[in-house]
Amino acid sequence: MASAKTHPSVEVVLLDFRADIFQQLTESIAFFCIAAALALLFLIPLPHQLIFFLYVFSAYTLYLRVMARRRLHLARHLFVASLYIALSASLVLLPTNWLPFLVFPLVLIGELLVSHIGILLATAFFGWTALLVAGGFIDVPLAPFALFLCLMLTISNRGIQAIKMLLVWYHAMYIQTNEMLEQARTHRAEVVQFAKSLEISYDTQHRLQEQLMYARRQADEARRLKERFASNISHELRTPLNIILGFAEIMHLTPEVYGDLAFPPKLQRDIYQIHRNSRHLLELIDDVLDLSHIEISQFSLNFERTNLNQFLDDSAQIVRNLFKSSAVEFVVNIEDALPEIEIDRTRIRQVLINLLNNAQRFTPSGTVTFAAARRQNDVVFEITDTGIGIPKDRMELIFEEFYQVDYSLSRTHGGAGLGLAITKRFVEAHSGRLFVTSEEGKGSTFTFTLPLPTESRNSSSMLRAAEAPKLKPLGSLWLVIDADPQVGKLIARHTEKRQIVQIEDETKLKEAMRQYSPQGIILNRPPTEPLSVTLTNLPIPVIICSLPSTTQMVRKLGADACLSKPVRLHQIIEQFHRYDRLQSVLVVDDDLGVVQLVQRSIETQFPRTQVLRAYDGRHALEIMRTTPPDLVLLDLVMPEMSGFEVIEIMKNDPRMACIPIILLTATKYITSEDETRTEMLIREPDGLRPLDVLKLISTVMDRLNPSH
Repeated sequence: MASAKTHPSVEVVLLDFRADIFQQLTESIAFFCIAAALALLFLIPLPHQLIFFLYVFSAYTLYLRVMARRRLHLARHLFVASLYIALSASLVLLPTNWLPFLVFPLVLIGELLVSHIGILLATAFFGWTALLVAGGFIDVPLAPFALFLCLMLTISNRGIQAIKMLLVWYHAMYIQTNEMLEQARTHRAEVVQFAKSLEISYDTQHRLQEQLMYARRQADEARRLKERFASNISHELRTPLNIILGFAEIMHLTPEVYGDLAFPPKLQRDIYQIHRNSRHLLELIDDVLDLSHIEISQFSLNFERTNLNQFLDDSAQIVRNLFKSSAVEFVVNIEDALPEIEIDRTRIRQVLINLLNNAQRFTPSGTVTFAAARRQNDVVFEITDTGIGIPKDRMELIFEEFYQVDYSLSRTHGGAGLGLAITKRFVEAHSGRLFVTSEEGKGSTFTFTLPLPTESRNSSSMLRAAEAPKLKPLGSLWLVIDADPQVGKLIARHTEKRQIVQIEDETKLKEAMRQYSPQGIILNRPPTEPLSVTLTNLPIPVIICSLPSTTQMVRKLGADACLSKPVRLHQIIEQFHRYDRLQSVLVVDDDLGVVQLVQRSIETQFPRTQVLRAYDGRHALEIMRTTPPDLVLLDLVMPEMSGFEVIEIMKNDPRMACIPIILLTATKYITSEDETRTEMLIREPDGLRPLDVLKLISTVMDRLNPSH
C-alpha cells in the first residue's frame, strides 16, 4: 500500500496552484498593457512616456513568465512588486483621481501569489498615495480609500484561506483515493479467491433454507398444537372451577336458598375466601386463553388506579390460609396511607402470591414477613423469611425459566420453576425492579419496587357507555361497537395511550358520537359483511375487524345470547326477562355440576319455571322432540355430539328451529380452528394519502410473517 509520503504535500499542491495562476496573470497583464498602449495612441496630446512605459512593462511581464520556469519564487515576488511599482509610477505619469483605485485588483493578485508580502506592498502604496495627495499631484479622499483598501485586504485574505482549505481537502481526498485504489486492487484478488467459496456457501444456504422452511412448518404445527392444548386445558380447568365459583357465589350472596339454615361466621368467611380465590384463579385462566387464541408473543397489562392498602390487605388475606396448618408465622407490616398507583391488579397479586408461597414452602419453621412502605419515588415490597436460604452460586439463576435450586425441600414441594421467572417479568413490565438477598441457612429477602407516577398515566382504559358519563372527550378516544364486553377490554389492553368506549350496537352510535367526539371507530364484525349507511357516511376513520367474541358466535350460530361460565344469577335474570312466561327451560351440559348450578340459579329466582336436564347432545334432541321447551341453555363443547352439531340439527328440523337458544361456554372465544383467523379493513372518509398508505404498509409488514 502506498504511503502518504509518496503523495504531494499540501505546500507542493499550493505551489502548483500559484504557478498556474502566475502563468495566467502574466499573460493577461501583458495583453492588457499592449491593449492600453494602443488605446492611448488616439489621445491628444499623445502621452509618449506612458505608452513607452506600457510597452516596457509588457515585455518585462513576459520575461518574468519565462523566468518562472526556473525560479518561480523570485518571479512571483518580482511580478507583484512590479505591479505596485508600475501603478505608483502611473500616478506620476498620468495623475488622475481614479487611478489609485486600481490597487484593489493588485491586492487580490498579491494574496493569490505571495500572501503576506502583498499586505506590506499595499501598505506602502497607500503611503505613496498619501504623499502624492499631500503634494497636490492627485486629489483622492484618503479615509474612504483606506477603508476600502482594508476591506479588500480582509476579503482577499479570507478567500485565500478558503482556497487553502479546499486544497487541504483535495490533498486528503487524493491520498484517500489512492489508498482506496490500492486496497481495491488488493481485495480484488481476494474476491476472486472467495468466488468458489461463495458458490459452496450458496449451495449450503439453499439446503439450509429448505431445512428452515421445514422447521417453520413444524413450528407452525407445534404452535397450533399449543393453542389447541391451551384451549382444551383451560376449558378443563374452568369447568370444575366454574362449579366451585358458582356454588360459592350462591352460598355467599344468597344463603337463603338453603332454607332457614344460618351459616356460622367462620363458615361464611371460608366461603368468601373460596369465592374470592376462585375469581382470581379464573382471571389467570383467562390470561392463558388470551395467549392461545389471540396469539400474542407478550402479555399485556390492564392498568387500574388502585388503593394499595386495601389491595394489599385483600392479597394478604388470600395468602394467610397457606400458613394456618404450618409451623410458620405470617407477619404483615404494611405502612398506613400508601399512595394510590396504577397497576395491573391481577399481575401484582400473582407476584405477591408467588413470592409468599415460595417463602412458606422453603421455611420449615420460623416467620415470613410481608412489608410494604413508601421510599422516595417508589413503593417497596419485601417478603422476608427465616427459611433455608439460597446458595450464593445459584442466586443469579433462580429467575431463569424452569430453573430450580437443587435441594431436598424443592424436590419435596415440586414446582415447574416458572414462578420467579414470571414474577420478574410482571414486575419489570410495571417499570419496577426485583432482587433478592439471602444467606444460606438463615433465610432470604425478596424485594420488588413499583414506581410512583409523576403524573397521571395515559394508560389504556376501557369504559362501557353506561359507565362513562364523567369521561371528558380526548383526541385519543375510540369507539368499539360490539355487545361482548370482553372485546372492549381486550382492545384496551393491547392499545397504548388510547381510551376505549364500547357501545353494544350501531343504534347507539349517534348519541356516542355526539357525547365523545371519537377519533375513530372499531367495528368488530367480518369485513365481508356490508356496512350500514350510518357507518359509510361518517367523517372519521372506521376499522373493521373480526376479533373473537361471543357476539360473532351468537350471530353465526343464530342464538339469542351467550353466557360464559360460571353462569351468574344476575345474568340469568337479565336474559330471562327477554322472554314472556318461560314455562320450561332445557339445560344441556355434559358436566353434572354445571347443570345443577344453573338449575339452582333458575329455581332461586323463577320457581315456577320447569327445568329439564340433558347431559349430552343426543339426549337433548330427544327431549326437544318429545317435550319442546321454551328456551334451551346449550353447552358447545360436549363429547360425542357437540353443541354446534345440536344447533345444526335444530335448524333443519321445523319443530325445533323456532326454539330460542342461549349458549353456555367455558371460554370467552370460539374454539374451532377457523375462528382463530381474523381480517381487518380500514375505511377513511376522504381516502388515504400515498404517504399514509406507505406508513400503514410499513407497520403491517413488521407484524406479518409468511406461512411457508
